[in-house]
Amino acid sequence: MEQTNHVEQLPAGFYLVVTEAYRKDFFNQRDKQTSPTIGEVTGNWEQLPYLSLKENTLLGVDKTKRPRLLTYSRLADINLKLFTKQEKQLTQFDKIKLQFVHLLLKETSIIYLHDCFDSLTVNQMQWLLGFCHQLAQKYSLCILLFSKNEQLLHSPSIDEIF
Repeated sequence: MEQTNHVEQLPAGFYLVVTEAYRKDFFNQRDKQTSPTIGEVTGNWEQLPYLSLKENTLLGVDKTKRPRLLTYSRLADINLKLFTKQEKQLTQFDKIKLQFVHLLLKETSIIYLHDCFDSLTVNQMQWLLGFCHQLAQKYSLCILLFSKNEQLLHSPSIDEIF
């Protein structure tokens, strides 16, 4: 069996993970991590119910990095009125964008996505793929997308497939 690359040794890029062996190895590596360098984006973002949406987005973010909220919100194409909504008013797409903003604020260098495409439209998926590619290049991030969707194999936004 071929040894998979340690996720922290991968160069910046946007990767599609389709093989079960790589997926298992990644999660084994993640479970052994002592530093919080790996962030997660899911289709079901759990928030603390007693905090506002903005407070949830800033949760765990160093106070010196909080002023970047506006910059990263614009980058994620988030209308600031979104922060006035309740969690139940958010779409899955809104939640995904907010999670990216949160991880950018925390300066997370490795991000993995799973269970993110359940209710996204084709346009939203295309936007998300392009956004991930742009983030990987602009901020030297390693972004891994776990999916069995065969249509993604042909996406020009994906740098490499495992």
